[in-house]
Amino acid sequence: MNKKSVIINSLLSLTFGGVLFYLVFKSIDFSDFYNRLTELDFFWIYLSMFISIFEHVIRGYRWNLMMEVGQSKKFSTFVTTNVIIISYFFALIIPRFNDVVRCYLISKTDEINFSKSLGSVVSERFVDIISLLILIIFFLVLEFQTFILFIKSYIIDYTTLDNKSIIIFILFLILSIIISRLIIKKSKYLENKFNEFKDGLVSVKFIYNDKRFLISTLFLWVTYFLMGYLIFFSFSQTTDLGINAGIAVLVAGSIGMVVPVNAGIGAYHFLVASILLGYNLDYESGLFFATVLHTSQIVCLLVVGTMSSIYIFFKIRSKS
Repeated sequence: MNKKSVIINSLLSLTFGGVLFYLVFKSIDFSDFYNRLTELDFFWIYLSMFISIFEHVIRGYRWNLMMEVGQSKKFSTFVTTNVIIISYFFALIIPRFNDVVRCYLISKTDEINFSKSLGSVVSERFVDIISLLILIIFFLVLEFQTFILFIKSYIIDYTTLDNKSIIIFILFLILSIIISRLIIKKSKYLENKFNEFKDGLVSVKFIYNDKRFLISTLFLWVTYFLMGYLIFFSFSQTTDLGINAGIAVLVAGSIGMVVPVNAGIGAYHFLVASILLGYNLDYESGLFFATVLHTSQIVCLLVVGTMSSIYIFFKIRSKS
């Protein structure tokens, strides 16, 4: 991705995020939001922020398992965790570019091929999608009516894909793959890079039955759940919400973070607030909850991201 593409991507994301933010918050009385802040029990917020750090540690450990496939070399979870934190820190500015950043940094700290590390990241994303789908199915069984109302109101009604569009997309995808393969075969350099990428991509094939990988994936989603669930106890309107509501927040928030805007701003808030309507919470209170949860995680990322950036900067510099 060249410099021009990065700038255009960032501007589009910021614009889209700004529009979403305006639409979500345009009818909100911010003075009421400010008054609610005085009622918060910050112990639970700080605890949620502390637990969020383990998300990066678990991701770092799990990524190491994937990169170590077919290699005798071992990777430091501490280094990898700092690399991942920086990548998410960077994504606050340029969304969807964080995976490129972390692959570049790990190639500098641990001398692993960029292409192979990128392949392992793609596999990791695939595992995350499968995990989210499993979570959605679980939530569907647990809270059928709430989930169906949520999907119908905020996803299906805004989806306009017809059969013609789907066929065109599939044909375009097939044509792109064929052209890419022909180009790769004509270039020895590209062929080598593609093979490195493929090695990383298929790494998940060799560790999907590794207990360490499965357990770390489970712990990762438990961590995500706790980050939201603990915030329930920070103010009176959500204290009585139970585990089912916590899972609902996890599902809605995960879908919101998929939207290509900086840190899911706007989309995350809207989806979390909307799904909490199914738990007898008014929209404004749900939006306040989503704002507290989202903002606390951003603040935490800013702090640890700055520290990780300093550490990795000096580590890379010491190797040069």
